[in-house]
Amino acid sequence: MGKGEIIGTGVFALLFGLVFMGERQAPADPHEGRRVWARPLVMRDLASIKQDTVRVLVLRDPLSWESRPGAQTGLEWDLLRRFAKQEHLPIKAVPVDDPDTMLLMLQQGRGDVMAAQLTPDGWAARYVKCSKPYRQVASVKAGPRSNGAQRKKKDPAPPPRPNDTLIVSRWSPFLDSLGHLLVGDSTWTFAVDSGLPEEVLACAAIGQCSTVLTSDATASMEAKRLPLVDFKPREGRSVPLVFAVRTNAPKLLNALDTWLARPQEKEAREATIATYDNGLGARGPVRSFKALALGTDTISPYDSLFQVHADSLAWDWKLLAAVAYKESRFDTAAISHKGAGGLMQMMPATAAMMGVERSGGVNSHIRGASRYLAELDDIWKRSVPNPDQRLKFVLASYNAGPGHIMDAQRLAKDLDLDPHRWDGNVERALVLLNRPRFFTLPFVKTGVCRGQDTYWYVRDVVTLFGWLRGHATA
Repeated sequence: MGKGEIIGTGVFALLFGLVFMGERQAPADPHEGRRVWARPLVMRDLASIKQDTVRVLVLRDPLSWESRPGAQTGLEWDLLRRFAKQEHLPIKAVPVDDPDTMLLMLQQGRGDVMAAQLTPDGWAARYVKCSKPYRQVASVKAGPRSNGAQRKKKDPAPPPRPNDTLIVSRWSPFLDSLGHLLVGDSTWTFAVDSGLPEEVLACAAIGQCSTVLTSDATASMEAKRLPLVDFKPREGRSVPLVFAVRTNAPKLLNALDTWLARPQEKEAREATIATYDNGLGARGPVRSFKALALGTDTISPYDSLFQVHADSLAWDWKLLAAVAYKESRFDTAAISHKGAGGLMQMMPATAAMMGVERSGGVNSHIRGASRYLAELDDIWKRSVPNPDQRLKFVLASYNAGPGHIMDAQRLAKDLDLDPHRWDGNVERALVLLNRPRFFTLPFVKTGVCRGQDTYWYVRDVVTLFGWLRGHATA
């Protein structure tokens, strides 16, 4: 992915024009007869499918399908796996990145079901048969939270994007079959982009688009994973989401509809949807530090050890106290789900490298953590000379490992963000490293990262560090 290539091909693809208001009945498509994917090119219904595999043409999106380390996930994929199990069918996901290609593959029999957050009136509707709805979604506008994003001065700015332009993915369930916007709003000019829905949302996450259109389902799922995106309240009427099959596959369609209508499947489907609506986890920020201080002159029982071992740090001893509180709430017996242990929650391999012995006690753990923070500071001194910004790179590295933060720095550079500045730049890139589109890029060396957790970690420790310096008298 070259610089600036974040939405589709990296430029505004105004595929269908400007401002459309309210609902419109789409006229007949004059080009339909010349489109090879306008009608089925094979005879392949449920009986034929049962002889091999049901092939699901999927959109690369967390609400449709994603390939993650060791698993395939996605709401529509999870639902259709239940259908395949009921029908005793092997199932295979076939990811497709272009709507026309998806239609062609369906009509050619290279896929049997389309799972792409489709609507009965959407872009594919005139060429397929749609199942009964499996859920309803409403539109939501989203944009970047203001957080001081700064581009590298040597790079040209991308083409200006008016603040009243609403960016909509070509795959959006809120476009009808001719690309007319189903969400009527006379105050907005809209531009249809060729990118995937996730690419359009990522554009908002890094601050390259002011406003994009997504769904309330996406907002519910992504609010925790994309803390730098501001999701507005849902608006307008809801639209149903469906699956689609070839027009000459009535038995497959009937099997899908029968499955969708079963009461026990409705209950299971609602539970699966609720799992996604509750968000793809993040640990979130610490809300208050007021209960922290044990007395007027103390922060913790370990203040004297923090002071002794802070000599190697470029910051005062209260940074060690802030890290310890965030990591373990001063619990020396704490063990994380990943195996980090002790007051400073160091991973065993890191602790060993820092000379921390298993029986070394609290003193050894604090000494090891201070050494590790000092080493991380040395790592970032050359590329991040500003000490306030460097502190955030150091803390992010302590939480996620320096490899992931170097990946985020490289991704920030690729996205035309400032790789030497954490605020609004590298932190924006980091939260994208939980997404296959980004953690599979060739320059990402360390793989997937729960960047949203590290984002909150840095903010919490920096905030607490400042709070301690202002409130603690020791």
